[in-house]
Amino acid sequence: MIQIRDLLRLSGVLLSAALAGCSILGSDSDFAPPPSRAATFRITSAGVPGLPPGTAFSKKAIEALEPGYSVSSVTMATEQSESVAALALFRDGLQVLQVLPGPGGRIGAVHGVSESLVGPGGERIGMTFREARVDRSSCREGQGNWLGMPICTARGAPNVTFVFAIPGYIAAGALPDDATLAGATLQRIIWVPPVV
Repeated sequence: MIQIRDLLRLSGVLLSAALAGCSILGSDSDFAPPPSRAATFRITSAGVPGLPPGTAFSKKAIEALEPGYSVSSVTMATEQSESVAALALFRDGLQVLQVLPGPGGRIGAVHGVSESLVGPGGERIGMTFREARVDRSSCREGQGNWLGMPICTARGAPNVTFVFAIPGYIAAGALPDDATLAGATLQRIIWVPPVV
């Protein structure tokens, strides 16, 4: 049976080790540092840095323009399609961007899906609707695969949209009430090339 005296001794040993900067679990190198919150890309109406609108839709072309990222073919769902072939950019094993094909063999829409991205006004994946300071009047209810998800145009960037999720929300044919919408979480930032 463990006695209080033994527990006090153990807590004293653990506290001493912690104060001395020692780890009884192993070396500090056993633990990975938390992921960086530094922005890797700022998505604006002009696009994604390094991927101008005329970029060829190819793994080789995108890898040449974005050193430090690996590019892989993926299949993803969009609002209107269950299965779209795309190219995804990964950094440190985490997906950052999804690039869809556009007309003429060039890139089309680019979906930002990482917390390390920043939108035109400083919006980040994971922010709530309230934190992102999005205007309700710039939003519509998603359709198809994104049914019930608020889809909003970025302030000052008409070709950038935000896709929000509301866990447990069932679409009612319109955006939810303000209180529900305020807690919606930003899931993707989407840039589309401007129409020329």
